[in-house]
Amino acid sequence: MIEDLLEAIGVEDIRPIGEEVQARCPRHEERTGQRENRPDHWSVNRVSGAHHCFSCEYSGSLVRLVMDLTGMGLWDAHQALRKYDVELGEIEEAPWEPPVTALLERTLEDFSPPPARALMRRHLSLESATRYRLRWDPDDDAWVIPIFSPTGENWGWQTKSHDRVLNYPPGIKRGRTLFGITVLRSTSWAVLVESPLDAVYLDSLDIPALAAFGCNVTDHQMRLILERVDNLILALDNDRPGRAEVRRLIDAKWHHRVPMQIFNYGSAVGKDPGEMAPAEVSRGIEQAVLASFW
Repeated sequence: MIEDLLEAIGVEDIRPIGEEVQARCPRHEERTGQRENRPDHWSVNRVSGAHHCFSCEYSGSLVRLVMDLTGMGLWDAHQALRKYDVELGEIEEAPWEPPVTALLERTLEDFSPPPARALMRRHLSLESATRYRLRWDPDDDAWVIPIFSPTGENWGWQTKSHDRVLNYPPGIKRGRTLFGITVLRSTSWAVLVESPLDAVYLDSLDIPALAAFGCNVTDHQMRLILERVDNLILALDNDRPGRAEVRRLIDAKWHHRVPMQIFNYGSAVGKDPGEMAPAEVSRGIEQAVLASFW
């Protein structure tokens, strides 16, 4: 059974729910630096073996999951499925329909403008915060980060407090858009970061920026970038997941389709541009390394 296989490879809090098996995301802590408090965002389909975490966007096939968690090669991973009598069929994924704005229980206008103390703490200018339409939830003391489609429809938002990040509505496909895509001021070049708030910080420094809503940059997001910029500077977080994602994008040869440079963190202490002083950010851009030499 698939539950036995998941337990054998170290997946925790396994709960069968019909054709899905929910559990604690096995890579959430590695990808985000925080243990998942609510283990109900990740699931694997027992028919297709496809798995996905709606919180950190970790996804893939069951075979790849076994390889990721155990270090097995492809042949051994398939043998593991056979050992636990896991037989997968084909399932066609239903196309994702974005939420209709009119059906959302709340709108961005229901939230407050960001308070001055929050802007100062993140070194964000009021002009940039307004351009990116950041809002604030005073009840949870949290940022409200809008999620717009590439054509400007509001699909929902992400709330970010000091200890958690939540998406509304649940299951929203952040990987089908980019934060800042509707307000990008330059079509010649842009910096891609993980965090939307880091993108607003860069905009406050007059640097055109986009954010991927995390370290996982989807092919769909890369195609959106190809349509809009002539040169890209990757500034994903300077940690293991961020560096691994940079390597994956290079191995996928995206730099053959759009000129791409890698932000140079050098000796900077901050793990992302949002934790760096303006001079350090400028230096990281000026000394960016061509992807082919990274």
